[in-house]
Amino acid sequence: MPTPPRPFTPPADATYTALQGPAVPIDPAAAVRLRTGATVDPAVLRVKEDAAVKHNTFSSRHGPPSGGAHWQTHLHVEAWVRNTTYAKHLWADVHVFDYGGALVASETCALEYERPAGDGGDVFRLDRAVYEGTTVTPGSADLRPDVRLVQYRVYGELDGRVFTDGRLHEGVLNADVVSR
Repeated sequence: MPTPPRPFTPPADATYTALQGPAVPIDPAAAVRLRTGATVDPAVLRVKEDAAVKHNTFSSRHGPPSGGAHWQTHLHVEAWVRNTTYAKHLWADVHVFDYGGALVASETCALEYERPAGDGGDVFRLDRAVYEGTTVTPGSADLRPDVRLVQYRVYGELDGRVFTDGRLHEGVLNADVVSR
């Protein structure tokens, strides 16, 4: 009768590359900066929930593994904004960093109206890919940096004034090799 597999226990003196987050601190000059003129007021605008996650979006099929991968980094943000005016515009300034702490992508993403919050505010949502990573198929590879951190700041324009919660939000990501 075969013996069952034993769990892997690394030797005490083993050294491994980190599989989560950047290897070095992010240069403050590359971080998402607070927009000039924005009023910091978490009583007007704040993040309710957020998540940054990396997915292998390569379609799978039944049978043997295809050997393909396409990595996408998604950002999900739900923000609450006080209902002081009908017209509200919310957005996030987003930066994506690789393992070495280098900025590899940045963009401004609009949040969409989701629902009334029922407490004098509304909820807006961002739920989309913010980075297209490496694509590998049998016989071909389009290599891109392995991203490890997403930073963003959320803003809202109400009655011609720009508000923010003042926080630099971060989502730490796993390495491609351990993401799903």
